[in-house]
Amino acid sequence: MARASAAQTDDLASPTLDTLSPSALRRMSLGQILRIRELGIFVATVAIFAFLAIARPDTFLTEFNLLNLLRSISFIGIVAVGMTFLFIAGELDLSVGSMYAFLAVMVGWLMVDQGWVWWAASLGAVALGAAIGLFNGGVTTYFRIPSFIVTLGMLSALRGGALVRSGGTPITGVGGDQPDFYRFTGAQAFGVVPAPILWFLGIVLVGGWVLAKTRFGYHVYATGDNARAAANAGIRTVRVKIACFVMTGALVGLVGAITAGWQRTGSPTAGNQFELDVIAAVIIGGTNLFGGSGSILGTFLGAAVAGMIANGLILLGADINSQPIAKGAVIILAVLLDVSIRRRQGL
Repeated sequence: MARASAAQTDDLASPTLDTLSPSALRRMSLGQILRIRELGIFVATVAIFAFLAIARPDTFLTEFNLLNLLRSISFIGIVAVGMTFLFIAGELDLSVGSMYAFLAVMVGWLMVDQGWVWWAASLGAVALGAAIGLFNGGVTTYFRIPSFIVTLGMLSALRGGALVRSGGTPITGVGGDQPDFYRFTGAQAFGVVPAPILWFLGIVLVGGWVLAKTRFGYHVYATGDNARAAANAGIRTVRVKIACFVMTGALVGLVGAITAGWQRTGSPTAGNQFELDVIAAVIIGGTNLFGGSGSILGTFLGAAVAGMIANGLILLGADINSQPIAKGAVIILAVLLDVSIRRRQGL
């Protein structure tokens, strides 16, 4: 189980690997170690990888498939890092899929129709994503409207904005005259590793450090665990939640720019069910639906599990339309497991 309470940082009943010091880990009993949620997720990740490697060695273990798998996990995982902060703070954002399409279209429009250089268009997408997050967070916190409702409305509005801005058709030729754009978003670093994977790893490292080692991370945990108590302790819970929304929107903007550069296209239909993939990664990773606990390491592993399930279904010959069924089932099972564990621990 992930970290249960920010106010109980020394409680080893439900720790996370990224918040434990080596000395604290050595003091733990075997039973306590086995209750670390990320260990179970890691075992599941290895088991799924081994199963697919044995069942489809000629297709799953190919360089082409593994690199495509890692690339798809990267897009989901980058946004899932921001969503982890949101979940731990007790909120969520259902608009990330539509926001993804809208910001990818905006990158294409700025570069193709407005003549912006790639880095300015990319920064513009990140800034616009942050502004959308600011709006979502502001409406949610200041008007005390559930984030589910606010972001559900934005899901529809942003998808409509993507269709209107693009005229309903993909904007093609993005970055065709600016090769540096592809080099930073779609090329293979060192001739092997796709650039999105490096972006993902960098975001995971920074996000994990911020959540586990900084004052802001402590405030995120405290806000999600008990917002009233956190406010009484002097934590500005409204600002914390808005910051998490802004972070998530900015990361969606980054993914939108990376996608536009890699595919050289800004498509208004991109990101279909993307929000489900992101939420699945966060929930599978052990982040509590009700806030107060979770870790970036768990989300990293959750993204890997979700990506391998989708990839494995295709390689095993399952109907492509069955993927949403599998994703939904995995989310429900992960939630049931999380609730069961919390009840046994009396949380």
